[in-house]
Amino acid sequence: MAGPQLPSLGDGPAASVRALTGQVVPVSGQERDLLCALSYVHLACGQHAQGLALLRLLDHEQTRDIGLLRILAYGLVSDGAGEEALAVLDRLEGLDDQPGARLPLTLLRSHALRRAGRMEEAKLAFRDYVALRASASQRDALSGSRR
Repeated sequence: MAGPQLPSLGDGPAASVRALTGQVVPVSGQERDLLCALSYVHLACGQHAQGLALLRLLDHEQTRDIGLLRILAYGLVSDGAGEEALAVLDRLEGLDDQPGARLPLTLLRSHALRRAGRMEEAKLAFRDYVALRASASQRDALSGSRR
């Protein structure tokens, strides 16, 4: 009996890993998904250095892997690397056009700004998050009353 199926986190053929030499080497979709899942487990268990090391193997400047970048930004915020997380979030803004992505990314940006010591900007980003959440709740309530 097989265990639970992990969801795919992105495009397998486009995935690659940075070798010790700095060269980017292609990896299969399953290998990429395994590295992302392992990194997430490390992050969830508070082992940020191990989780980030795995994610950094997969990350390179040309990556368009939204799932990887989301986990990387979360890991960097969890580790206290606010400025680096902000750079990843900036990359994500240009790539992640899913309708539901803006709300969690705004909250993550607020945390990254706080970790970077930019408290006023963090407060503004959190206010944006609260406004977006209220707007989303209002839309959900309206669409629920129309059924």
